[in-house]
Amino acid sequence: MKRAPLSARERAQLQRDAADVRATAQRKGLTLDAWEEREESAIAREHFELGCWLYWYQHQVYREGKDGLQARIECAERIFLAGFTNPKYKFFTVFDFGERQFDTIFEMGDSAQVLEGLRERLKKDKSGKIAEAFTYFGWPQTAPDLLAA
Repeated sequence: MKRAPLSARERAQLQRDAADVRATAQRKGLTLDAWEEREESAIAREHFELGCWLYWYQHQVYREGKDGLQARIECAERIFLAGFTNPKYKFFTVFDFGERQFDTIFEMGDSAQVLEGLRERLKKDKSGKIAEAFTYFGWPQTAPDLLAA
């Protein structure tokens, strides 16, 4: 997996945060129960590079225009290819990416274009993970024929 475009300083901070999720939560003023701490610690270890990408995408998904659309498509694709249909808050304490950021991918007024971009990537996905996400959300894997309606 290509490395997220983070500075050395950002990556080092994320590594420190991932090494002690409890301390990170305390520093950020977040509450975390024991189950959440175990889950987020495991996610940070097993999916660190995805977390770095999500950290980078946390602001990109809010951008308007072509660059924002591209970021939303790429972010969703990375999440789906990693085997997540919705990351919920599994990346929140360390990487600042939660359900709100995920929902934004599909709530910026261009969701049809995001889905079309994902459909293009679905055609090339040999893992079947993007197809699983489409099935989970009930999205058609082929573009609906609007003229047939």
